Amino acid sequence: MNLRQLQHFVALADTCNVRQSSARLNLTQPALSKSIRTLEDDLGVVLFERLGRGLRLTPAGTWLLSRSASLLADVQRLRAEIDLIRRHADSVVSVAAGTVLCASLIPRSLIRLRAIAPGLRVRVDAGYWDDHRVMLLKGDIDLLVADARELEDVDLFDFTPLPAEPIRGFVRPGHPLARRQALRPSDLDGHAVAGLSRLPRELERLLARSPDVPARGSDMIVANDFSLLRAVTTSSDLVLFAPLSAVSDLCDCQALSVLDLDLPSALQTRFAIVWRRDRGLSPAADLLRQTILGCVLSAGQRTEGEAGVAVAVDAT
Repeated sequence: MNLRQLQHFVALADTCNVRQSSARLNLTQPALSKSIRTLEDDLGVVLFERLGRGLRLTPAGTWLLSRSASLLADVQRLRAEIDLIRRHADSVVSVAAGTVLCASLIPRSLIRLRAIAPGLRVRVDAGYWDDHRVMLLKGDIDLLVADARELEDVDLFDFTPLPAEPIRGFVRPGHPLARRQALRPSDLDGHAVAGLSRLPRELERLLARSPDVPARGSDMIVANDFSLLRAVTTSSDLVLFAPLSAVSDLCDCQALSVLDLDLPSALQTRFAIVWRRDRGLSPAADLLRQTILGCVLSAGQRTEGEAGVAVAVDAT
């Protein structure tokens, strides 16, 4: 059995008429009949009942049709993806994202992208969503990964939403809070907190409506570089707030521990891959979009199994 035989079978099952199907396939009727007989011999079943001048699927044929259609669709998708990689091996794509994302999902996505399209050139701009919004409007970048709540008012943008992830607290394993259970936000009083110097406005508003959550004040270490905050938290008594996906590598090697801390459920990421609707996406940019989305979804399956949460990205 091969793909060509399955294509012949699906085409014949669609019409149950050898003459019509052979014309569609640009085959002679004897060639199509021989292909179907060979397939039946290989499988050891009869796929069609002969009814005068017409045909009817047998139960075995009905079952094979249900499996063949999805298989052939997968083959078509694979061919399209390979063609995309081949046609855009020398293309350039520009993406912008915040520093949390550039310390987590973007590196994983670029590693995967290099494996499937090593000739594709990528430019990455790490910074803040409001600067990137202007860059996207001006056409300086192809894609932006950012908090969708900051961008939904722009009619020019199209979005691929990413799964939401709750914000959680992280400390080094030797931190005084590391082994405590059922922590409340008030238990963080007196403990220094690491935070980004700028947060999405909607997240700022959520924090303002959550008086028990540590405020952004003088007891915090603030930086515009999430990689710096990660590094400092692993070797100090800072508390770092982030989505698990942004520090999962440090949790895996036990450099950070997840606090058993009850935070408001509204404190979660809501990120999206964003591009200009009027420009659309080049095949190379769409390949990067698909790669980023694939990394998020695969990481989400892993994280759900290990930590009971869903995965998203970037907090800037």
